Amino acid sequence: MQAANHLSSPFHPLDEQLASLLKRLDGGASARGLTTLVRHVSARTREGVIAVPLLDMPVAELLDSPVVGREGDYKPLIVSDTHAWLYRYWLYEKRLAECIQARMRDGKLMIISGGPGTGKTTRVTRLLAEAIAAGTPVARILLAAPTGKAAMRMLESIRDTRQREAITGAMPEQASTLHRLLGFLPNRVAFRHTAHHPLPADLVIVDEASMIDISLMTHLFEAVPPQAMLILLGDKDQLASVETGSIFRDLCSGEALAAQMTLLQTSYRFNEADGIGQLAQAIRAADETRLLDVLTSAEFADVTLDEAYTGLDADWLRTGWQDYVAAVKAGELAAIFNAFNALRILTPLRQGRLGVEGLNPWVDGVMQRLLPAHERAQRPWYVGRPVMVTQNDYRQNLFNGDIGIALPNEAGELRVWFPAGAAGEYRAVAPIRLPAHETAWAMTIHKSQGSEFTRVLLILPEADDLPLLGRELLYTAVTRAKQGIHILASRAMLGKALRTVTPPSSQLQERLQA
Repeated sequence: MQAANHLSSPFHPLDEQLASLLKRLDGGASARGLTTLVRHVSARTREGVIAVPLLDMPVAELLDSPVVGREGDYKPLIVSDTHAWLYRYWLYEKRLAECIQARMRDGKLMIISGGPGTGKTTRVTRLLAEAIAAGTPVARILLAAPTGKAAMRMLESIRDTRQREAITGAMPEQASTLHRLLGFLPNRVAFRHTAHHPLPADLVIVDEASMIDISLMTHLFEAVPPQAMLILLGDKDQLASVETGSIFRDLCSGEALAAQMTLLQTSYRFNEADGIGQLAQAIRAADETRLLDVLTSAEFADVTLDEAYTGLDADWLRTGWQDYVAAVKAGELAAIFNAFNALRILTPLRQGRLGVEGLNPWVDGVMQRLLPAHERAQRPWYVGRPVMVTQNDYRQNLFNGDIGIALPNEAGELRVWFPAGAAGEYRAVAPIRLPAHETAWAMTIHKSQGSEFTRVLLILPEADDLPLLGRELLYTAVTRAKQGIHILASRAMLGKALRTVTPPSSQLQERLQA
């Protein structure tokens, strides 16, 4: 098993600036060793690591420095015998561990991990029904997820499960983002709900917990009152947060939380004849031979591999989005959104020809020739343009990851339509009023978390400097697809991704076992 080599690239200017600052505060007593340590810790923290392994660094001789301390000291750098932290992240890890330990003693924590189709929502819906039947007021049950898109999907899944399982009775009708749930205070970079002002809840359920970083997870645990049950749902094999810390995976990776853990492994969505399910199993098991067998076998028609990148052409797009074009021309909103979610292009990159910033303009050029014209539309707007919100706007109830589609209203004015809270309802926003956004034909694999598409076109460009290309990224991309995935990649890149694993980002398991 091979871990990613994070130290091969030059240090970022931010690493150099922090090293320079702490060197001045140190006064020169340990300048050389200190600079090496700070660069190393800063670089790894930017890459998502909370507790940075020390390797062979001579830390003992640095402890006399005014900027280096042991755990419990108030110093910019905290070190143990084996790891180092920036103080802020050491404190988050310590606070989170203390919150978890308190919930372990009282049994007020449940962690449910499972891949797509393993029954996470079914399990939670039944738990909700049991809690309400036992007397828990619906108003004291709070549902949340890291993004607005994931929160909406959570509600939709619960509604579908209730209908399928014939579960009657009242249920929560709202789910919010974690930032809204906790009451984010933008001018203070803090939250209204804390340990001193906890959430008004008896039960808090949070979906897509693998996307939660160390800071937000700590604030969540502190804001849930001690007597309330906290349930975290997620997939431990999926990508971690884009911020610092793979906290959900770290919590699931050891034995400390075995009593609180439920691991769902049987997929009810895929069977042995489904290539996507077989592909996901091969990735989880790091079985490269099986991965390639599935991709190249005629037995699994729903998954295909194109090593020559010939699948990336205009004809493929016209075929892939022909139902979307027809739906846009017909003008029925639900059909338009369903048709758009039938296909998505995923890539690990933002920049370059095969990154989001290169792919979206190319797809724009193809699709604008197929979609109906609008005489008053001004570039970059056109009928049928899909956009993704990239910045939260609480006043307009738009959140990072929300998808909207540009369509004319009854007056012929181009508006961006978004699904509303209730199923089958939509609301329109003038393009000029949108928060930061980007075209969404293609999206990064990170941004696709919390989404499902009927079919996926996955592009893994040939590059030696893809630090994010690993098993979790490949697994996340594959499991976004429900019925089919076409992969443009070389066997070498697939093998590299399969062999590259992300080690634990924190010392949470060790703290919980202490």
